Amino acid sequence: MRTNAFLSVTVACAVAASALAAQAATAAGVSASEAWLRPTPAGMAMTSGYMLLTNATGKPVRLRSVTSPVARSITLHRSVVAGGVARMESVGDGVLIPPGGTLRFQPGGYHLMLEGVTQPLKVGDKVTLNLTVEGVAPIATVFEVRSAPPAGMDPDAKMHDGMKMHDGMKMHDGMKMR
Repeated sequence: MRTNAFLSVTVACAVAASALAAQAATAAGVSASEAWLRPTPAGMAMTSGYMLLTNATGKPVRLRSVTSPVARSITLHRSVVAGGVARMESVGDGVLIPPGGTLRFQPGGYHLMLEGVTQPLKVGDKVTLNLTVEGVAPIATVFEVRSAPPAGMDPDAKMHDGMKMHDGMKMHDGMKMR
């Protein structure tokens, strides 16, 4: 009887550990979780991505780049508001995550811009993006395509540029919204 109870607890722990591993991709103390992409709008080959990065190390780390066969390029951006005008700016030198800290990529803030998407991304699709963080092995992270942010994020979250986008509305280089 005691052996069966021990075996049951061991199996339960293994299942729980497996579930956690599926939720977070980790390399040398740096992990990515809550990873999701928006579906690609009809007729467009771009979308945005979000996640939570956690640095469990004792030193700062920098996310330098992100790649995937599903997009020609993936760049790091952040939304900013200056003089009442919302705009996106590239974060070319990467983003720093402090020791023991986290950095949330979310609508209206830091985000990934996937351009030249090679196939339409639909709700429920899963795509692997490879995160390059200085000093650690690449972190292969599975992003789920979702129509809305995961639980815990603002259910009325805004599009990648910090503004709500309406069906058929497209942002062009240099376009500003007031």
